[in-house]
Amino acid sequence: MTARLTSRLPQIIAQLPGATDEALKQGADAVAEGAKERVPVSTGALRNAIHVEEAEGGYSVVAGDGDAFYGHMVEYGTTNAPAHPFLIPSYEAAKEGILEGVEDALEEL
Repeated sequence: MTARLTSRLPQIIAQLPGATDEALKQGADAVAEGAKERVPVSTGALRNAIHVEEAEGGYSVVAGDGDAFYGHMVEYGTTNAPAHPFLIPSYEAAKEGILEGVEDALEEL
């Protein structure tokens, strides 16, 4: 009797991007929502400019646009203004949920 072993790795590798995509999108959305809740609001322009963009291999949370270009200055501070972190704390708060979502997606493969 001859045993024949076959690997599912090629199938799993082909399914990886689609399997983890929804978990990554939900994670990016959670970070963006947390950032909107944490960002200091003066006019609301920066808060309104926080959004998720699809990037190669995943998603990016963007804090700013052509009008509200100063998200990095609020996050890290300047020589004239103290830092008011809102992106990094939002990521830290969402990190475990993102990892769990990706792990769940991978287990389903």
